[in-house]
Amino acid sequence: MRAPTPSELMRILISVATISLLLIFNGCEVSTTARIHQGPTFSLDGSGHLVSFNVYGPQVGHKIATPNDVKSLVWSINPVTGYHGDLVVRMEVIYGKVPKGYVQTTPISGTAPMLSSGLVYHYFAETTGAPGAEGFFYMDKTTPIVISVPGLCPSAFVGDVKPLKCGTQEPYSEPQDLELFVKEHRLD
Repeated sequence: MRAPTPSELMRILISVATISLLLIFNGCEVSTTARIHQGPTFSLDGSGHLVSFNVYGPQVGHKIATPNDVKSLVWSINPVTGYHGDLVVRMEVIYGKVPKGYVQTTPISGTAPMLSSGLVYHYFAETTGAPGAEGFFYMDKTTPIVISVPGLCPSAFVGDVKPLKCGTQEPYSEPQDLELFVKEHRLD
């Protein structure tokens, strides 16, 4: 077997460098993840910048929050400096406590309302530079339980959003037995 020529070595080196750069640039974006702990406390991670954090609660007479419904928004924070917040790497957001560099936008004044046990809430961590994170959680006394809510889709992305059965214009029907529903759809 013969040794590679200098031009062959250069082609190999350029190929390896090109592949390495492609992997680096394509691997920069890390989707935001959230783990929920007692409180609730949201432990975020990823490569994005947090531009808003919203918690939605159920409307009166309902047990499950409708995502993106401004009437259901119970707590929201945004960066003080506009649309470029802090990196979410190892960030902790504690419900009702405004992190440094952020301002509470809902409620406009006062403290965030207590989250009632026995209800399902929705959170949305909106980020720039990487996909955000969102999900549902059931409040069981002070312990949040992460769940899925299959079949529930919002009628729109913002504004007066209605809960619909996914793929239809029919209203979403909440489960009769919420505790059983939570047991069956628990994610953690």
